[in-house]
Amino acid sequence: MGYVQGEEFAPSHFRTRTFSFYEIPLIHWQITPIQRKSTTPSTAVLLRQKKWVSPPSGEPRVWHLVSLRRGLEQSNDDDAALLVSQLRLQVDGSAVWRKWSQDHPDLAGVLWPAIAKLADRELYILMPRLLEMARRIDSVPYLQSTISGYLADEYDALIRDMRAAGQNDLADSLAAEAAEDAQESPPTVDSPS
Repeated sequence: MGYVQGEEFAPSHFRTRTFSFYEIPLIHWQITPIQRKSTTPSTAVLLRQKKWVSPPSGEPRVWHLVSLRRGLEQSNDDDAALLVSQLRLQVDGSAVWRKWSQDHPDLAGVLWPAIAKLADRELYILMPRLLEMARRIDSVPYLQSTISGYLADEYDALIRDMRAAGQNDLADSLAAEAAEDAQESPPTVDSPS
């Protein structure tokens, strides 16, 4: 009782770490120091080494919760688990996204910066579909166009949903991000035959 453990992800550095501590149950007052251990998947290490994601210098300042477990409760996943599970995804003992990135370095140079930007913005919910689409594309211009179109559509939907929910500040923030992305986007390319 009172044991808390979890994992967190630093979107700026593509690093993960576990943490654990003891707390007084029910009131959740921490009574021991936090113990941390690096658990960064090999795929994330490769992405940094190849500069497909470019961490700033220094230590991460922001960590997003991946999972949390208190005592004997079941572990609860948070949004960042959508990305971290993909970074750890293995088939036949091989890290899927590590292999894909090594086999498709030009595509990886387009996909992972987009994923890093979404992680930084805490838009993990948009990643599974984007990753699924990327696996089927073998043209850099088409991948760029697909990412731009997908994100534009998803931002529009999120902005409408936030406005309908009365979350106008969040909708304005999303609109600003979408406008920034639109300025950076390449022209649309039709699907290769």
